[in-house]
Amino acid sequence: MTIEDPPQRLNVLRTMKIGTFHIGSSLVDLLTSGVLNRVLITDLGLWATPVALLSALRYLLAPLSIWAGYRSDTHPIFGMRRLPYIWAGRIPMLLSLPLLPVVTALLAADPRSLLGWALAVLAFLIYGVGTLLSGSTFLSLVRDSAPPTRRGQALSIVQIFLVVSFPLAGILYGRLMPVYTPEALWRIVLTGMGLAALFFFFSLWGEERPGQVLAADSAEPQLPLPALLREMWADQHTRRFFLFLAIGAMSAFAQDAVLEPFGGDVFGMTVGQTTRFNAYWGAGVLVSLLATVVLTRHRQAHEQTGTAALGLALTAVPLALLGAVALTRAESMLVPVLFLFGIGFGIYTVGAISLLMAMTSDHRAGAYLGLWTVAQLLFRGLGIFLGGFVRDVVLLATGSFTVAYASVFLLEAVGLLVCVWLVIRVDVPGFARVRSLPAAPTAVLAAAAE
Repeated sequence: MTIEDPPQRLNVLRTMKIGTFHIGSSLVDLLTSGVLNRVLITDLGLWATPVALLSALRYLLAPLSIWAGYRSDTHPIFGMRRLPYIWAGRIPMLLSLPLLPVVTALLAADPRSLLGWALAVLAFLIYGVGTLLSGSTFLSLVRDSAPPTRRGQALSIVQIFLVVSFPLAGILYGRLMPVYTPEALWRIVLTGMGLAALFFFFSLWGEERPGQVLAADSAEPQLPLPALLREMWADQHTRRFFLFLAIGAMSAFAQDAVLEPFGGDVFGMTVGQTTRFNAYWGAGVLVSLLATVVLTRHRQAHEQTGTAALGLALTAVPLALLGAVALTRAESMLVPVLFLFGIGFGIYTVGAISLLMAMTSDHRAGAYLGLWTVAQLLFRGLGIFLGGFVRDVVLLATGSFTVAYASVFLLEAVGLLVCVWLVIRVDVPGFARVRSLPAAPTAVLAAAAE
């Protein structure tokens, strides 16, 4: 094995190449989180709760991401730490997609079809396991590719590709399937599957060589996973940051399974129209994310607490306005409010990503990023389920679609405002100072020899 020092300067072109991975991610994610939810809830008339639970299923398996991150830190495969785990997740994800049109056809024929629901669970389980095996290991690959002072910036650049590609994928799918038909659903699934595979391959090609080990990897011996988790959780900084990420994810994504059905149920919009919702708020994210990256480019990752707090507040306000749009049926305000939601979410994303990189130890990057992935995905899944559940409970109680959807949006706004208080209480600079200190004499010797 060859030991290599971390890069000293951020290679922007390389980071952009890696970022195209998220174009593939958006193409497959929108199929499961947007298009399918809309078809099942609005076009087939199924209850939102079981559909939201399906969407949340993959997130409820989130503890797998800690295991995957830890394994990628400690158990290389074919001499590589990250790529084998990423491909072990992405290939099953792609192969699960053709089950979606089959599930839809079975449930369209019989909403109580046991085979239909069983295949739906199987598809989302395969998809979820694939997401978790590849998610934290991909973040670790991005982190490995950047110098310590530019890791937040590198991940922000990669995130831009996700933000840009989501609305583009929404426009593509909206044109391929303006109105739901089984044939159109097959068309967009196969198109998305093929394009995603191409982007995954391009992004990852040549990004890791067999036998390559970073200098930081040899600085500190790895603990067994249970002992490592106990050590990480014993840190008050870690616990507070986990809570911040968890409530933030739960609050920001509770509308994920019901946003497009909201357009259909309250305003009578078509599939093509509601699929473009992703383009509206995604455009806001793109504008604010790019502007925030530029304006905060000279800040270190641990200095972004104020950015995250501002983004949270500016995300909560449009969600409260979206509740008002639902209650008043003010369709003319829908697109501007979705755009404003994207503005706040983009600022929050830059701040949270930077803090996430700062709250990660050099010697245990995979394990820490796995823990933060758990916080985000597990509670994102819980939020998605609760969004559908609240919608159904309020709808049964009031018989009003407007009140049902407004309840979801207003509760999200409250949760995000709570997160403003939480992130201020997390001492990210304190964690960064402690974790940047050499953990063993070998680390001191390595630094002196550079």
